[in-house]
Formats: sequence, structure tokens, C-alpha cells
Amino acid sequence: MKQESPKDQVKSNQGKIAWFSLRTGKICLGQKPSADTYSRLKTLGVTHLATVQTSEEDAPLIRDGALAAELEWLWVPFLHPSAKSPTEDVHLHQYLHELSQMLSEGARIYLHCDGSQHRCSLLFYALCHYCRVPSGSAYSALHSFGANAANGLSRSELTWAAELGHTAPRI
Repeated sequence: MKQESPKDQVKSNQGKIAWFSLRTGKICLGQKPSADTYSRLKTLGVTHLATVQTSEEDAPLIRDGALAAELEWLWVPFLHPSAKSPTEDVHLHQYLHELSQMLSEGARIYLHCDGSQHRCSLLFYALCHYCRVPSGSAYSALHSFGANAANGLSRSELTWAAELGHTAPRI
């Protein structure tokens, strides 16, 4: 449950992938992949791509790119907690469980949404709480992914994400 030291971070052409160790796996937040990104992610040690987008946001194209690069793919069709969407907490609880299980099995997950990283930041924060990481540590971890990851979230959004992680049943 710690941020890796700079010598353990993986460098990419766009900077670094800053891995956060959680369970026996690792997770990072990143940009929405493009057609030329998938094979590079694989060479950087990514084993799973988790897409926090709707089908209208190219999720099927991302799935196809991930599978072609032999990456496992998880789709988390999530708009925003305040959006009127079919996403219910019960579905989000299942996604938290699946991500946690992958991490327990040693996965290296690249978690992304759109360019803002807003939804994947919320999901990461909820996942930390699901894995019983204290709020202060979860918030510090979120900051380790860059200012956009944490500073763009309101207190009410962080509270929602923490509650989502705490109330999700441990299956």
C-alpha cells in the first residue's frame, strides 16, 4: 500500500507510470489509451486495462485495442456519482471487488477514464477504501498520480467515493 520509489517507477515516452502497490498487485492512473499505446503499455508491465467510460466514449474500441495487445480488460461503465445514469452502487461494488481480486492475484492495472482522470480518480479512491486504506493515505496516494488526480475532486465527491468503498460488501 505504498507509492514506489522513483527508481522503481517505469518510464514511458509520456513520462512515468507511477505504480501504487495495493494488495500484491499494482495500480496506476493514466490517460485514455490511443491506438499506438497498447503494446507500449504491455512492455511497461501493464497486465490489465480498466476502462472507466461508457460505450459512447469508445469503450468498445479500447477493449479491442487492449485484447489485441493481449491485455486483460475490465469495463467499468461509470459516468459520475451525481449523473443520472444506470450505474448503481451495486454495480460499482462489484467492480471494486473485481479490481481488488485482480490486485490480490498480482495484476498490474492501468486505470483510465478520459483526459480529466476524474472518474478513475474517484474509483481509485473508493478502491483504496474498499481495501481498507485509511483516508489520509488514500488521498496521499491519489496526489502521487499528479495534481489533476486529487485537486479536481470536491470534498463531497471524495466523501461519496470513501462511502462507496466502505459500504461495498467483501465477497
